[in-house]
Amino acid sequence: MPVLTAKETQGTRLPPLGPHEYWEDSKWASDHFTEIVKDYPNQWVAIVDKKVVAAGRTIAEVEKAATEKTGRDEFPVYLAEKGVCVYNH
Repeated sequence: MPVLTAKETQGTRLPPLGPHEYWEDSKWASDHFTEIVKDYPNQWVAIVDKKVVAAGRTIAEVEKAATEKTGRDEFPVYLAEKGVCVYNH
């Protein structure tokens, strides 16, 4: 990935950081990741208000369930990956 100089980035606007709650939930998930993996091994999880509000096998189903439950459209979603996984494509 190339690194741009200050001159090259001049006038570039960064996207907004997102809601404060998103970052609080993200930090909470990071701080409690061991517990999340234990409770939801190898599942996608959505975090809202510092708790898991949806979990499942696909990110799409988790995002949909979390949005329906909370009315929010921005929240952290993580894969609670336990152990070593091998992915084929």
